[in-house]
Amino acid sequence: MDFSELKENINEKFSDLSERLINFCQENKKLAIAAGAFILLLFTGLIVLTASIEKKKKKQPEKPYVLELSETLQIPESPELPKDYNISRRTKEKWDESETDEWFTVPSDTEIDSLANSNDNMINEIVGAAP
Repeated sequence: MDFSELKENINEKFSDLSERLINFCQENKKLAIAAGAFILLLFTGLIVLTASIEKKKKKQPEKPYVLELSETLQIPESPELPKDYNISRRTKEKWDESETDEWFTVPSDTEIDSLANSNDNMINEIVGAAP
């Protein structure tokens, strides 16, 4: 389809539409006048509305707030760490006997029992929800 065929197609449809509109206006004069008046009123209202809207004025940039201190700032002291406190350490693949004595604590029976109870409770929750 080239441009001339497209142009002819558009002209044909436009002429058909204009003929229908003219026939409608001739047969229904009152309805055509009412529709035309409504469209004219709509466009007039649209023009008045766009003309009445004021353009927003550009806001002037706000003045930056200047902080004025009455006294000099003081940095609080940081909490002190205990003497033997290590923040980090290098871990080896296997602990020496001295390291196990220093870092590993043997859990008591009550700690083991409470861990077993909490594990049992979690298992019961999971299994109880399963069908």
